[in-house]
Amino acid sequence: MRYHKVISVIVFIVALVMGGCSNQIIQEEPEMYTSSGSIAPYTQSSFDQYIAETRAWLDDTRVFHGAGYQVEMDVVSPYRIVPDQPNGEGILFVHGLGDSPYSFVDIAPYLAKHGYLVHVMLLPGHGSRPADLMNPTNEDWRLAVEHQVNLLRDDVDKIWLGGFSTGTNLVTEYALAHPKAIQGLVLFSPAFAPKDPLVSMASIASHFVDWVNVEKEQNFTRYDSLAMHGAALYHQTAVDVQNALKDKPLQLPVLLLVTETDELIDANVIYNLFNTRFLNEDSALVWFGEQNYSDPRFVRFTMKLPDANIQSGSHISVLFRDDNLLYGRKGWSKRVDETVWRFSGRRGLHG
Repeated sequence: MRYHKVISVIVFIVALVMGGCSNQIIQEEPEMYTSSGSIAPYTQSSFDQYIAETRAWLDDTRVFHGAGYQVEMDVVSPYRIVPDQPNGEGILFVHGLGDSPYSFVDIAPYLAKHGYLVHVMLLPGHGSRPADLMNPTNEDWRLAVEHQVNLLRDDVDKIWLGGFSTGTNLVTEYALAHPKAIQGLVLFSPAFAPKDPLVSMASIASHFVDWVNVEKEQNFTRYDSLAMHGAALYHQTAVDVQNALKDKPLQLPVLLLVTETDELIDANVIYNLFNTRFLNEDSALVWFGEQNYSDPRFVRFTMKLPDANIQSGSHISVLFRDDNLLYGRKGWSKRVDETVWRFSGRRGLHG
């Protein structure tokens, strides 16, 4: 009986995915949706070498969108910002599923201005073409993060880790395994618990179909389409970090930024994990929404802002400045629903 139920779910997923895919789009741009068969190297002996070799790999494998070679290379390549007045501390940022280093374009300069050496990495499978998310493994992601932490350690005395969405899972798992190696975490839209229960079936579904969704690639900073294997990788990071938190709580200070109406993650589960497993008294959960919780470390900001035509936030609301060229008020990726402004979000399992 259980076997038939599983098969029914798989058939449902396959039907849903196939119905959402567009063969016409793939036929129009076959290279975009064909894997390069490789991932960027990530075991260099210095961060400068890592940047150079990653850019060389992107030069060979990226399918460009037409925004300009230099523009596209710059937004998807790893980078560092050296502060004018170093404080001896550094932070490594890890982006989300389908994303790129552009995710931290606003926060990275701010931290560098305050003395932090900032390194922003590119996760294997990203930056080139959506089909390249079929190539990496969870071990590639885990080892790439670990290696970048070690490279940052060569340049600073104290290390912080930051992440967005899937990246938060990777840095949190690292922190739990190496609590003495870092000072603390900064987590934007932590993706510990997906809102959609079907995400758990992505690993099985990846044996039957290649794509969660196929869309015309328009955003040159990230993938609009999502490979099923990428969704499976994300789900495994969520399982791994939840299991790690069950084994032991996190004693390090952590700043979490969560939107109550996040369309991809279960914000209430994030709060419960924060309340029970993030034990440092200096930790804080910054909550953008209307719900109140009892934890004294909980800080709430309303998203009912009629004067600004803002009704609610989304998965990426916590990342970008109001004047960001892509995601700000006048950015080209905004969505407007009559008179209600809503920061642009993600569809499907991205994040």
